[in-house]
Order: sequence, then structure tokens, then C-alpha cells
Amino acid sequence: MKKRSNKTIVTDYDKLILLFYLGLMLAGLLIMLDITSVRNSMEYFYRQLAYFVAAIILILYVFFYLEVTKLRRYIWALVGLTIMLLIIVLIGGKSVKGATRSIDLGIVNFQPSFLARIVLIFFFAHIIDKKRQELSQAGLSEFVRQFLPLLVVTALVYGLILKGQHLSSLVISSATLVCMLFLGGIKLRIVSIALLISIIAGFAVIKLGADYRSERLDIYKKYCLFFRNDTTKVENHKEYQVKESLTALTSGKLFGTGADRGRAKHYFLPEARTDYVFTIIGEEFGFLGAMLIFGLHCLLFFKIMMMAIKLTDFYQQLLTMGLALNIFLNVLVNVGVSMSILPSTGNTLPFISYSGTAILLDSLSIGVILNISAKRRQI
Repeated sequence: MKKRSNKTIVTDYDKLILLFYLGLMLAGLLIMLDITSVRNSMEYFYRQLAYFVAAIILILYVFFYLEVTKLRRYIWALVGLTIMLLIIVLIGGKSVKGATRSIDLGIVNFQPSFLARIVLIFFFAHIIDKKRQELSQAGLSEFVRQFLPLLVVTALVYGLILKGQHLSSLVISSATLVCMLFLGGIKLRIVSIALLISIIAGFAVIKLGADYRSERLDIYKKYCLFFRNDTTKVENHKEYQVKESLTALTSGKLFGTGADRGRAKHYFLPEARTDYVFTIIGEEFGFLGAMLIFGLHCLLFFKIMMMAIKLTDFYQQLLTMGLALNIFLNVLVNVGVSMSILPSTGNTLPFISYSGTAILLDSLSIGVILNISAKRRQI
């Protein structure tokens, strides 16, 4: 008798999610080519191209071969590995501008804080799914008692990330995890307390921590559209980048200056290929070009959330929403910084900015989401 095969094949998946992702990745490559072409070396474009190829290989592997539900068995091992990497980066990591965030692996500067954000999403989805009923019924004291491992792990990871001076990662991660708790059915009173604690802790870190954070907040007050304060006429050299970003964005107007007349990429904007890449898009391709990129991010987020709502498995639903929020909140922060709606931070624009770790891990997230969206059958 012929032995029956247990091989499974993908019969369907959410093609629009893949289409929006590829559109953003290709746009990122073109924008990096534009920025790098005016420099003395094309090194950053070639590296971005290598990250693009690696990301496609990674996303295909995760899409076809990863078993998302079985990954839950190794969640504590992943948490332990993440904590170990965060400790290693503090001991022997690469320091840039006073912050120690990455491990130099030669071909890429790996930032464990990005991995930590994703691992915490998996961890929260796992714990919330296991204790969904307890979460919906727990008061504050019961929540602390029943979810103590969750709180201890989060506090330890956040403490290590804060030690490495990556505050923006903490802001995005904490907002994502609070949303996951809300989606998991936690009482609104506890969510409000968690938000209040996060806000107080954030202001304490800014005011009592390193001087550069409070200086950034002062610069933000001066240039922000909501709190604009022109009483100080003396310019600080540290506000140069914020001012140059706003100058470039406003000069783009509706249709942009065109790639051949872009000014900011000619070393006027120091972080043009990373933190302020959205500024380059706004200057050279105008409001319409900037909204096209932002719109693709919005469509990607909306499509993922719509796909997640239809899922019947609560763990996969929560995991999908958490991964989508982690990417989209990063988009909002980066765009907000470029427009001086938010204080300056060291955050890249997903799939667009030059960043090996972010591109690979955000692509990993998309791979997991596509994997969850896939319909399979045995042959």
C-alpha cells in the first residue's frame, strides 16, 4: 500500500499584504539610490540592496516553513536569548553618538532592541491567550499577582533597552503592548493606569536622564506646530537638523522639487538616509509623494488588521495585530519627527530607511503575518 504523504502546500494567502510590502521595499531601494547617488560612494545603496535580497529570502522561508503555533513552545527560550543579547550589547556593543544599541556583525549592526520588541509581542500573545479569562476579570492586584512573570520580563527587557539609551523603542513597544492588553480584554481602568505610569516614567526619563533628551524636548517646543515658541531668537547648533528638515519639507510643496534639485540630501540633512528619509521624500516628491508612501503604510496596516479580525484563533489574531501595530506606530513616530509633530528620536521609517536590522525584522513580521493568512491543504 502506498504511504500517504503529509506534505502541505499553500493554496491561498493575502496577496495585497505582500503587494503593499513589496511596493514599500522597492520604493525604499529607489529612494536610497537617489540619496546615495550624490555621495562619493554607492556603498549604502549596495548594502540596502543586499538587505532587500536577504529580507525576501527570509520572508519566503518564514511564509512557507515556519509553524507559528509550534513556536509557542520555545517562547521562554526566545525571551532568554533576547535578554542575553541585550546584556551582550551593553558589555561589548557598538556605541554611536553616546548610545550603545548594536552588535557589530560585520555585514550588519544588529540591534537587539528591535528583536526584543517582536519577542515581547510573541510573549504577550502567548500569555494573554493562555489567561484570557483571568485577564478580563482581574482587578489591579489580581493582575499584578497572576501576570507577575509578564511584568517582570517586560521590566527587565525595558530596563536593559533604556540602559542602551533607545527610548523611542520603549515608547513604540509599550504603546503596542498596552494595545494588545486592551485587545485581550483587560479592564479599562488597568489600561488607564498603565498609560499613566508610562507617561510619568517617560517624562521622568527625559527630565532626569541624559541632558540630550531634555535638550531635544526644548527644541521640540520651539519648532512644534502645536507649541511653537519663537521667543528665543538665539539658535542652538543642536536644532539644526530639525530646522533643516522643516525647511526641506516646506520647499517640496505639492509636487516636489524633483530628484535633480533636492537640496537636503547634499549633506544638509545629516541623517537623510535613516531618521529623516521621509523629509527627502517630501522635498523631492512633494506632498503627493510623501502621502503615497504614508498611504501605502496605512493600507498595509489596514489590510493586516482586517485580515486579523477574521481569524478564529485568538493567539494568531492577537499576534498579527501586535506585529502590525509595532510597524505602524514606528511609521507614525518617524513621520511625526520629520514634521516636528514629535520630538527628535533615532527611529527609521519601516521598509524605506537604510537599516539592516529593522528591514530584516520588519520583513520577518510580514512573513509571520503572511504565514498566518495562508490557507493550506495536505497532498
